[in-house]
Amino acid sequence: MILSCRTFVSEVITGYLPSLILQLFLKIAPPIMLCLSSIQGYISHSDIDKSACNKVLCFNIWNIFFATVFSGSVLYQINIFLDPKTIPARLAVAVPAQASFFIAYVVTSGWTSTSSELFRIIPFICSIIRRPFTKSTDDDFEVPSIKYHSDIPRILLFGLLGITYFFLAPLILPFLLIYLCLAYIIYRNQFMNVYEPKYETAGKFWPIVHNSMIFSLVLMHCIAVGIFTLKKLSLASTLIFPLPVLTLLFNEYCRKRFRPNFIAYSAEVLIKKDRGDENDATMGEFFDELITAYQDPALLPVHYSSNVDSLNSPLISSSERA
Repeated sequence: MILSCRTFVSEVITGYLPSLILQLFLKIAPPIMLCLSSIQGYISHSDIDKSACNKVLCFNIWNIFFATVFSGSVLYQINIFLDPKTIPARLAVAVPAQASFFIAYVVTSGWTSTSSELFRIIPFICSIIRRPFTKSTDDDFEVPSIKYHSDIPRILLFGLLGITYFFLAPLILPFLLIYLCLAYIIYRNQFMNVYEPKYETAGKFWPIVHNSMIFSLVLMHCIAVGIFTLKKLSLASTLIFPLPVLTLLFNEYCRKRFRPNFIAYSAEVLIKKDRGDENDATMGEFFDELITAYQDPALLPVHYSSNVDSLNSPLISSSERA
């Protein structure tokens, strides 16, 4: 009896507890990254969310993918990347061994997170607990907005798993397809009926998606090179070498061709906005208020005192000295 109890406790600790701790870290990471991005000096909500999105994505890829694939201490994981020549071979050995874990991760974490997004149970419970203390009415209800810094990295992580495992474990593809279909239906409903955007993103999160896809493709190429090398398929290894180069060249082309559109507005958009402002009747009042909206103290006129005696009087009067 005691032995069976110890076996059950050991299975719970070794099997359930690590995944629970991982999920807690994944829930805590987005608010922490958002706080770190807010103290970096960004002046807009979109820049803060974009920086936090990058941080959370790197955190998820490192702690879920690489930490699971290269199971071991932190120093062992760092030593792997300090020797770049052995990375493809070690990926070829370690990545296929974790295929069953990531299939289970897609089913458990992916499907569960999508379902919880539909029901929003935690925000509902928080609103019920907070209502008696805030004395808020239905008129004071604040429409929620989507958390780009936590939702986008989670979807991109599943995209990375699909790209890296589609030729190693094709069984993962049906589960990913179901997840993506559920995500499309549920997030479409949330965008239309639940969420209200706080700001116009202007597509600034798309470069993050593009960079993540390029990284996933290059990682997949490295794994393929390592597998073909281990299987001593020299012809396949030689033929796959141009693929990472072509992928990086395509990335460079996209960076030069499309990245300026996400940094600055195009001339067509600015001309259209200027023509719209010409027909706006309130623009005259806006320009009049713009003159006095802000005045630099260094550019304000200096007002000198008209009292001549003040030039000869002491700074501290006799009464104050007494």
